[in-house]
Amino acid sequence: MLPVEKMAQKILRRHKILPPYNLQELVSIYGDISYYPFPIDADGITIGIGETKKPQILINSTKAEIRQRFTLAHELGHIIIPWHTGTIVSHCDGMAGEFEYRTMESEANKFAAELLMPTDWLTSEFQSGKKFGDYVNSIIERSQVSRDAALIKIHSVIDVPLLTVRIDDLGNVSGNPFLSGSAPRSADLQGKNVFFSDIFSTSISSDVFTINDKLYKYWLFSSEHLEDKDGRDWREILSCILEETGCGDIQQSINAVLPAHFQKHKQKNIDEISSAVIRAYDGRERFARVVAHPLFKQYVIKRIKELKLKKQL
Repeated sequence: MLPVEKMAQKILRRHKILPPYNLQELVSIYGDISYYPFPIDADGITIGIGETKKPQILINSTKAEIRQRFTLAHELGHIIIPWHTGTIVSHCDGMAGEFEYRTMESEANKFAAELLMPTDWLTSEFQSGKKFGDYVNSIIERSQVSRDAALIKIHSVIDVPLLTVRIDDLGNVSGNPFLSGSAPRSADLQGKNVFFSDIFSTSISSDVFTINDKLYKYWLFSSEHLEDKDGRDWREILSCILEETGCGDIQQSINAVLPAHFQKHKQKNIDEISSAVIRAYDGRERFARVVAHPLFKQYVIKRIKELKLKKQL
């Protein structure tokens, strides 16, 4: 967890609050708040950070209410983060300007996201057993944040492989996916239709849900225990897979994916590494026939065990 996120947690603990809570009341303890229609394209301005008297917080009243709320939390971040001083003009989603300014804006955004959606609270709510769609909508309602802000934060803190995409009314994927943990990061999702294709063969659950009037689909993945039960080595098994699937032309790619992802997860146990490696292939059209082959998991477990053994020597 980043230092600025720990600062947000400290504020919540100090005031003994969790969502939903009165953000206006909280921020007013640290600064004097006013709302004005800005003549410039900015979300907020905080004046006098680090001075002896309370800073003055100005919020652009022409922005949507959800955005004003996030800006208010963002401005509190500028006040609380000790190396942010003076007067700061905030653009909550803008990355223009000098490196130092962009860094301060990014830090204030992370502070705001943690203040509005505390990590421990998100994790506890996720573990409560709600359907994922109900969970997301509950988080949005109680924290009063935007869809994207909620999905980005949720996927950044949930410690399970989870992937969510926005879809249109016909089921076509639109936009970039939201990813957590070791969810498939190289999946071919653009242009796919989730109503007519499962896309992933290794997910343990998936469903379509609605946030306001927008459709989404999620896939949840889990580690599985693979038994090493084939007498052949991984090279023989892979040759058999390639011959039976007619995928010999991608052998080099198949062989390259596994060691790269083994390196990423080598500190984990064999089951966790195996599952992460399989997900690295899953959802990629060129590997679909190989992943679907009944011997594919044997190829994975045997090669991982070999790499693990080499690492220990």
